[in-house]
Amino acid sequence: MPDEFSTPPRIVRRRLVAGLLLAGAVCFAMPAALSAPKKAKPAAASENIQKVVVLTSYPEELSTRFQKAFETAHPGTRVEILWRHSADALAYLRRGGISDIDVYWTPAPRNFAVLKAEGKLAKLPAETRIIPLAESSASSISDPDGYYAAFELAGYGIAYHPDAVKNLGLPPPKDWSDLGHPAYRGKVQMPIPGRVGFAPVMAEAVLQGNGWDKSWADFAAIVANMRIDRGDSTNETDDVSSGRVAARMTIDFFTLPSRRNATPGVGEFAFVYPPKTAFNPSHVAISAKAPHPKMARDFVDFVLSKPAQELLLEHDVKRLPARKDVYDGHPELKVRPFVDGNLAYDDKLRRDRQGLVAAIFDIALIRPHAQSVPLWDALENAKKEKRGNEARLKEIQALLTAIPVSETEQRDEKLRRLFDFPDLKPGEPEPAISAERQAVEARWKAEVEGRLNKARQLLQAL
Repeated sequence: MPDEFSTPPRIVRRRLVAGLLLAGAVCFAMPAALSAPKKAKPAAASENIQKVVVLTSYPEELSTRFQKAFETAHPGTRVEILWRHSADALAYLRRGGISDIDVYWTPAPRNFAVLKAEGKLAKLPAETRIIPLAESSASSISDPDGYYAAFELAGYGIAYHPDAVKNLGLPPPKDWSDLGHPAYRGKVQMPIPGRVGFAPVMAEAVLQGNGWDKSWADFAAIVANMRIDRGDSTNETDDVSSGRVAARMTIDFFTLPSRRNATPGVGEFAFVYPPKTAFNPSHVAISAKAPHPKMARDFVDFVLSKPAQELLLEHDVKRLPARKDVYDGHPELKVRPFVDGNLAYDDKLRRDRQGLVAAIFDIALIRPHAQSVPLWDALENAKKEKRGNEARLKEIQALLTAIPVSETEQRDEKLRRLFDFPDLKPGEPEPAISAERQAVEARWKAEVEGRLNKARQLLQAL
């Protein structure tokens, strides 16, 4: 789920946050009695109304569903929904808005980490956070210190058009590497790390699931099938639902409109979670200066309760609950975030090397795209025409899939820090790229160009 990722060029950095923050337009739906013209009421009646102020970036179909459910379960209460885009919300809370709200509830992991570090969140009662923490498997989906708890999960996978895939002569994709098949040439979309906010987590889901070397080889083959000029820096799945593109690597909730509108049996849209993927949590927390602390605790307890988590499965919401017992009670659900291998995703590793990964992706795969695709095509033709021996063809493919940073080298903390994204405040200019980083990038570019030139020479000699 996405929040804080970015990479050069500079203008892209400002598009980055929006891509990961899972926001939509939300209209505050007041109860009918409260939206009617005001009438004189006894003072005691108004004093009996207890309220909780909730700041969120969730869309209306989700936030108002929980608002109404909480008010029904707690007669005499009112939930006031304040909506702010997650980037704006963080600035607002850091400026002092934390004293005006009771609950912060949104899909923006970095925001919660920042607010916790600044002492702006209250520690959740043990009974509130015990279930999300106990079920978090190898990687905690909630704050281990108990300052925020997982509310729902976002899964990474492949959206595809069944008929379009079938027309390519291929079976439905099941794993990331399937999208590297040459039949997908020009028919794949993938969000580029550094240009779309959720893309770094997706890249890490592949890297951590399949290993450094295999993952980069898969990325190289997939990028060769991409149209860089279309769908590389948006969250849209319209090209997939229309069949113009056969498949797209994406996050599940971006596909919800297409999945809701799909006609059963027609095969217009489908989504699959690869065997090794990531499920990123959104969170809920209580303000350290909550004006209504008891109501804040009641609201958080409610949204984390099993009955409330069941609301996430409703057709017009379709989100993934953060409670394992909800999945246990719904054997019909195909997605299983809590099975072994899932939720072992290491988000700290992603944060540590996201700038480095984005830079490698850009220099090794995106910038040379126009030069590498013809070489991939020539390699495929050579295989079909049985030109060249197997060893030579493997050598050429190795040249096309190699990147200039080994698994051992990427562990170098100095190298990772060299590519860190700066933590900028709104309006603050970006720092100039250091001479040391420029030298590293120049060396990478030369290495990539050298390998492509060698691959070209070997292909011409076949």
